[in-house]
Amino acid sequence: MSHIAPSIAQEDIAKSTSWRYAVAGARDLRIDFMRGIALVMMVVAHTEVMSVFNIFSWERFGLTTGAEGFVILSGFMLGMLNRARLQKVVLLTVSWGLYLRAWKIYRVNIIIIVSFILLAYVPHINLFEVTHFTDRFSGESWSLYPVTPQIKETWFNIILYLQIGPHQTQILGLYIFLLLFSPLFLGMLQKGKVWWMLGLSLLVYSLWQRWPLRLTPSEFEFAFPLLAWQFIFVLGMASGWYKAELISFARTPAGKVVVVALVMVALILGFVAQNHTNPFMPHALLMHVIPPDSFNTFYHTWAAKNGLGPVRVLNDIALMVTVYLVLTWCWVPLNRLLGWFLIPLGQHSLYTFILHVYVVLLVSQFITFDLWRHAWIENTVVHAAALGILWLMAKYNVAARWIPN
Repeated sequence: MSHIAPSIAQEDIAKSTSWRYAVAGARDLRIDFMRGIALVMMVVAHTEVMSVFNIFSWERFGLTTGAEGFVILSGFMLGMLNRARLQKVVLLTVSWGLYLRAWKIYRVNIIIIVSFILLAYVPHINLFEVTHFTDRFSGESWSLYPVTPQIKETWFNIILYLQIGPHQTQILGLYIFLLLFSPLFLGMLQKGKVWWMLGLSLLVYSLWQRWPLRLTPSEFEFAFPLLAWQFIFVLGMASGWYKAELISFARTPAGKVVVVALVMVALILGFVAQNHTNPFMPHALLMHVIPPDSFNTFYHTWAAKNGLGPVRVLNDIALMVTVYLVLTWCWVPLNRLLGWFLIPLGQHSLYTFILHVYVVLLVSQFITFDLWRHAWIENTVVHAAALGILWLMAKYNVAARWIPN
């Protein structure tokens, strides 16, 4: 029997090693996988019916949303890719490329806004879900487009300043401004002033938490205030820039302690999230250990969604590290199970996000959006169909020549 135990241990080690991420090439498919998860979460959230997808995506594994993942991973990719580029070209060249990208996304945003103005003249198309924001709890709706006649100058102003438009794509406005500030961040990283950059970003974030201020007149500031959301973007960019160093640090004794601590934080806040007071989630699917009043006070004070409370930021970091670790250790089965679907979405994240508002419009022509109605099979098919359309378009690069990615 003595020779059996070592052989079993060796088999377990071999199995765990065979499951590990070991994909050749410079592109990290784990990041694409995570971006795909963020995209699915946002599409499900914006296609407002209650399905099985909501059970797994609506703040179920922590006090986080797909929008935060989108912003963090966008910053991560910019930091990681531009560190390599800045070894070959000067900062001015990289900056010009970022400004051109911001300009292209701005034009796409304008096209999205104007497209729904023009579609209003097409009979039998119901634009309500993309031209209004509805509080599903109270049923109250607010128009995101003018409801009274406007003079030409007003139309120019509200369109060019991104003051109107579907709420499903508001985050594009935030991304444009983050791209405009990115050369400043990259310049500081290139000069090794990462702590100055993080400190300044944290200071701006902290001041906003105390004195909320809208830096721009754009509509996105209501849901994604720039001075708050820049912090997680900067964290993502710094992490992407120092990706190799952070992975090396994670293998040291001190790094392992930090990683374990972050995993514990993710697990604890994952438990807290199971006590959510989300009225649309079936009662039986939630834990009720934390009293509702205590949870709501904690949530709105420390984990605010739009204002990015500090606990939410901590949860974002901890959950990102935990998911990346799980993907590293269990890549083979997870990739076989979900990679075929999530990776194409993740590799076309901006492209998919731009298109998803039109898929939401398409779905709303046939389905009445209602989170109170628990038609699980029907709604799950609706979400699966919406995601399937986007996956097919991403897989086969439909209109990719004109849509940025």
